Amino acid sequence: MARGWIAAGLLAGIAMPADAQTEQLRFPTYPGTAETTSWTVDVAAAASGDARRFTLRSTAPQRDDTPSTRVVDARAGDPQVRSGSPMFDALFAMTVAEAHADSVDAIRDGSYNNGDPIACRCFETGEKWHYVWTRDLSYALDLGLAGFDPSRAAESLLFKTSGLRPGAKAPAGLPASTVQIVQDTGSGGSWPVSTDRTTWALGAERTLANLSGAERTAFAEKALAALTGTLEADRIAAFDPRDGLYGGEHSFLDWREQTYAPWIVEDLSWMARSKALSTNIVQLRAMRLAARLAREAGDASRATRYAGWAATLATTIDRAFWNEAAGMYVTFLTADRTAAQVAKYDLLGNALAIEAGVADRTRARRILSSYPFAPYGPPVVWPQAPDMFVYHNRAQWPFVTAYALRAAAAAGHVAAVDRAIGALVRGTAINLSNMENLEWLSSRGRFDDGPEINSRRQLWSVGGYYGAVAGTIFGWQPDMDGVAIRPFLTTATRRMLGAGATASLKGIRYHGKPVEITLRLPPVAADGGYYPVESVLLNGRTVTGRLSDRDLAALGNRIEVRFGAPVADAATVTQVPRIAATSHDDARAFMAKTPTIATVQRVTRTVAVKLAGDIPATQRFALYRDGTLIGSDLAGGALIDKAPPAPALTACYTVVLLGRHASQPSAAVCARGSAAQTIAATDPKIVTTAERMPAGGGVGDPTIRLVAGTQLTVPIDVARDGTYVVTIRYDNHVHQPNTGITNAVKRITVTHGDAKEPAGASVVQMPHILPEGERHPLRLSTPVHVRLRAGRNMLELSDFLNMSSLASNTTYSGPGGAKEINEARIGAILIDQVD
Repeated sequence: MARGWIAAGLLAGIAMPADAQTEQLRFPTYPGTAETTSWTVDVAAAASGDARRFTLRSTAPQRDDTPSTRVVDARAGDPQVRSGSPMFDALFAMTVAEAHADSVDAIRDGSYNNGDPIACRCFETGEKWHYVWTRDLSYALDLGLAGFDPSRAAESLLFKTSGLRPGAKAPAGLPASTVQIVQDTGSGGSWPVSTDRTTWALGAERTLANLSGAERTAFAEKALAALTGTLEADRIAAFDPRDGLYGGEHSFLDWREQTYAPWIVEDLSWMARSKALSTNIVQLRAMRLAARLAREAGDASRATRYAGWAATLATTIDRAFWNEAAGMYVTFLTADRTAAQVAKYDLLGNALAIEAGVADRTRARRILSSYPFAPYGPPVVWPQAPDMFVYHNRAQWPFVTAYALRAAAAAGHVAAVDRAIGALVRGTAINLSNMENLEWLSSRGRFDDGPEINSRRQLWSVGGYYGAVAGTIFGWQPDMDGVAIRPFLTTATRRMLGAGATASLKGIRYHGKPVEITLRLPPVAADGGYYPVESVLLNGRTVTGRLSDRDLAALGNRIEVRFGAPVADAATVTQVPRIAATSHDDARAFMAKTPTIATVQRVTRTVAVKLAGDIPATQRFALYRDGTLIGSDLAGGALIDKAPPAPALTACYTVVLLGRHASQPSAAVCARGSAAQTIAATDPKIVTTAERMPAGGGVGDPTIRLVAGTQLTVPIDVARDGTYVVTIRYDNHVHQPNTGITNAVKRITVTHGDAKEPAGASVVQMPHILPEGERHPLRLSTPVHVRLRAGRNMLELSDFLNMSSLASNTTYSGPGGAKEINEARIGAILIDQVD
């Protein structure tokens, strides 16, 4: 008998016998994406004892022209769902099968160990990705896979930790025995351009919740060591004490121009010092877990330290990122001296803020009502970048949808729950796999110009679907304090489970003890509500609160959940405007194009900011000085700062094009003040142990080649006390701008006077630079803000560490693998007074 419970991307349905063995779903297509108006997915189920075989057929186009039929075996003893819907059961069985396929005894990647296998009882990342990546793994475990195989989860996580390689020196502030979480290859040469390695904490916390006994004790000890080393290093290298936030690229949204302005590829230092919502949230989560593990270990001092950091950071995130007009947290803040919000929003960051408790329930529900959903699922960013192909831009990512689902269930937001479940089911069903990503309007694995890259059985997508069923629908939620049984059953989800009186999930385990959950399904009711949990019974006894290991029997446990009458929820979600399927710039869904500043000039007592190109008179702009808005609704190609700072002070300007959706900020252009200094590499004042290099090899200026183990010092004489910004004009073309582990990470130390009175220390980054043909241009490093006193100050530039310092990267085939490389060519040191 056929049955359809997806209509217009939402859940709806008709009755069906509980013992039905065939089912068909019909999925409408987005106008302009297909010749047909709908696709169908059929399933036929056959049982043999506790084992079942499902045959699925999809009429939707398949990525890479793979078969449109798939056979899935649900094996006896595996986690299985039994409901009145063979399709629902089949999609979960497919997810379990893909979790098994991602469970390997060896991993490999062409960039490691010469492409040869590396022994590891690990979760690999997907059909096209046979390695273990920190963020993919950690989010997948947090979403559900930690409970699928806790021992494998622990081994995978430990694979992503490392001590220093032989000969590498731990910088001041870190012990020689420091253990670090690995930040994988990435933008500008990796950490700390990217600082979301602390996603590891989310996977570790969920893994600890599922481990027991000596295995848990051993993993907890190693986790605390890795978290401690990482948090302490990040505090030195990525934390900005001026605003209390961590710098670095967005977590997950790590294809630079997909979510930042197009010019970002030429200025990765700016990205390194910008502040991302998701990255700060995972730092917060890592602090909380470290504090808890320190308390468990009896280390009160460390527990107090990290708990204090976490409490302050949570408050700072809420204040800095919340945009009241939008009803959401912005994705990132600019790298200006005063960080400004960018009118860009992402679903993962907002969902993580809800889960972390940064957003209270009222604010959480507002976020879920404000974030725009496309017809068949939520895009990962809003609004979209104009004229940019599909990957993070114009895309759904199922694991992010799964986080939105969890956040919506926690907030009791029925509409968002239904839309998220509908998106997960649709994407998995029509594509016959848990895909890495989907085009945002069609939910296809390929449409128009992307997604650029896509893999089946992508690990975090598998974890997302597994957790959506086990964690949200059936309510199985292990945490550090036990197991909460919290199913969130909406009226639409109830219909999805078929006409039977029950739905069961069996084959799950907690600390080795088998558990089966049975939902006593209430009568079908109108969409738009949920059924509150009325009672939970464990082996026939009513229980409240979390379950502990002591509550469970060794040989079998039956949990039964009963529900009350449905409760309506009036909250709605915001709909993405119905735009053309292949539009790349519709103003209703895309940001305005990023403007470019041509020149910034001081003119008598004003500063004139001239924009590049022909500027229509109808366009309006906002003008920022050092991140502070100084003019809005400005017209014309020349914008005037009528009250600039004193002539001695340097000021930097950015411009935003206004519209229905404002643009990204332009690249900053500075008007340097009369107090500014530039000390070239050829200046005899510079004393260095490094090699002095003549111009050549594509670098047009003489430079100092500052490699690991070398340093330089230079005196800086200033006329007045004040705040100064130190930047370095440098080249780093050790590797490509989009990958590698050789971001040059150095420490600047400033002292004052002959007594060398300490005046401050900070880390400066010099990421990989995009070449211009055969030329290697000099760019500016991340800025360092220091207080200098009138007279002589001494600046020293010395080593810190980067990811090439880690022992785990000795098998990396790129630069920084065979030996540690922490290198940049220094062309000049710039000192600018800013107040």
